[in-house]
Amino acid sequence: MRITRSLGRDEGFSFVELMIVVGIIGILVGIAVASYEISTSMSRKAACRANLKIIREQLLNYYTDHDGYPAELSALVPSYIENAKGIRCPASGDEYAYDPETGEVWCEFHDDI
Repeated sequence: MRITRSLGRDEGFSFVELMIVVGIIGILVGIAVASYEISTSMSRKAACRANLKIIREQLLNYYTDHDGYPAELSALVPSYIENAKGIRCPASGDEYAYDPETGEVWCEFHDDI
């Protein structure tokens, strides 16, 4: 009984096959990182929107209690807003823009909120 081998082919993977697999894995990692960045950006924007909603509600409460708006947003902490981080944008870290005349508050980093 004779055992024959295939012509010129050893066991294992060739360099080209390994490089193709590494390339495919690299593409998948790139897609995953991009998806992660998009989802974190969207979650920060949602947190900013939620912060602005809470600030607007608490500004109305302040207005009701004091017959006027505060001179600055930090006057809402801690009586109306528990944490000073609540008056800052989660994405940029800057304090929200505020007009004490009208009581309007907005985020300069997220123009579309």
